[in-house]
Amino acid sequence: YYDPADKVLYAAVRYPGTMAEVAAIHTDTGAIEHLKDIKGPGLYYVTSLAYDPSNRKLYYTTDNNNLRDVNVFDVETHQSRQLLKDARTGDLAFDAADKSLWGIRHNNGLSSLVYIPAPYKEFKVIHEFEYGSDFFDIDVSPDGKYLTGALTDLSGRQKLVRFEVAKLRAGEASSEVLYDFEYNSPGNFVFSPDGRYLYGSSYYTGASNQIGRASCR
Repeated sequence: YYDPADKVLYAAVRYPGTMAEVAAIHTDTGAIEHLKDIKGPGLYYVTSLAYDPSNRKLYYTTDNNNLRDVNVFDVETHQSRQLLKDARTGDLAFDAADKSLWGIRHNNGLSSLVYIPAPYKEFKVIHEFEYGSDFFDIDVSPDGKYLTGALTDLSGRQKLVRFEVAKLRAGEASSEVLYDFEYNSPGNFVFSPDGRYLYGSSYYTGASNQIGRASCR
């Protein structure tokens, strides 16, 4: 997550021989500032990370290979605290409209979309996907109206889909397919600041080296 005011890129990093951490990468100098160690990092993704730019708070997960806890780190005070223990929830996305968090929960072989309202003391399962289906790399539009992500099923097909947040909260989980990637994975598609486009990468060549843009209008 990039903060243009401070020219800082917030990221989770993991180097051989050191503790995994949430770090602030200063793009003007190249300096990497340690913010917080991550207990129980994931192998490649390290942690699920979300950022609230207005309150300058980073949300991240620990025990990523176990039951997953959800935590918050205050960029101003450098203080952190645990919000939810054993939530089994990752793939966090911040909703700027109501300051809530969304995430994906894996339990008993099923993937569920969960909603975590502020002050993040509890979560609500909004939709449970069919067995063999998974939903990942989610993002929420800047106005809070849409939630997008990659949806895959038992056949291996993967699609970039969009849900209407208001309908999700009302119990309706119908989605719109924005692009069918067939048997390739849409990676980390996120909204542009104006909400008109989604930017991400694809695996058509076997590596995530193709940048793509999908229109949301």
